[in-house]
Parts: sequence; C-alpha cells; structure tokens
Amino acid sequence: MRDDFPNLARCISIVDRLMKMYYDRGLADFEIGWGQQFFAEYIYDHPGVSAQEMVKYIRVDKATLTKNIKKLIEIGYVTSVGDETDKRVRHLYLTPKGEPAVKQIKQIHRDFYDTMCSDISAGDIQLTEQIMEQIMENINQKVWHRMEE
Repeated sequence: MRDDFPNLARCISIVDRLMKMYYDRGLADFEIGWGQQFFAEYIYDHPGVSAQEMVKYIRVDKATLTKNIKKLIEIGYVTSVGDETDKRVRHLYLTPKGEPAVKQIKQIHRDFYDTMCSDISAGDIQLTEQIMEQIMENINQKVWHRMEE
C-alpha cells in the first residue's frame, strides 16, 4: 500500500472534474447541468420510473435524488404522477420540453466517449471498462450501505 495518494485515484478525480465541466458547458442552454443530466436521461429511457427505482440504479442518496427531481419539475422537464394503487409512489415522466435536453445529453455522451477513447484500442477500452466496473463495486461495498442508512 502506498502512503501517497495513488495516481489512479488522482486520475479518476481529474477525469470526474473534466467530465463535469464538459457536460456543464454542453448543457448551458438547457437550464440543467451535470447534476440533473443523469436523472433526466434515466426518466427519458424509463418512462414512469419511481424515485425508489432510480436510487438503486444511479446510486445516490434520497436527498440528492429529491433535490434534482424537484429542479427538473420546476423547470418543466419532468412531471410527477401519483400511482393509482399505491398513493406513496410517484411515477416520473419527461415532458416534451425536456426532450431536447435529453437529446443533447445523449449527443454529449457520444462526443465525450469519442474524445475520451481516441487513440485507445477497442480491447484496451473494454478492459478499462471491466476494471472500472470492479473498482466501482469494490468502493460500493464499503460506501453504499452507509448511504442507505
């Protein structure tokens, strides 16, 4: 174990910051940024999703999810509809106003991925994705259960 901050963790931190800046700039015309883009896209891809389902997939705490969904509702990108059988459940839908933002999000994904992976072989990209998935799960085992409490 190294005593200094490992280069891998430093690189992940830098990529995270650069990615946030890239997305914020690309979404500047849409009243949303890095924080809301995950939620808007997920709702677009999964119409009628509940907040509880999103917490499990996106892996954020309920307060963060609530804050971001509230913002998307306030700007008119998302609507919340009560469940007919269980009044505690709300289903989320992207509105027509939110569709251009999600189309931009998907374009930014493609552009960012192309930039990030330029001059890297397909095999190396696949291996990196597998390793990052394992890193994510390793950290998840130590951290996520605390967020759920």
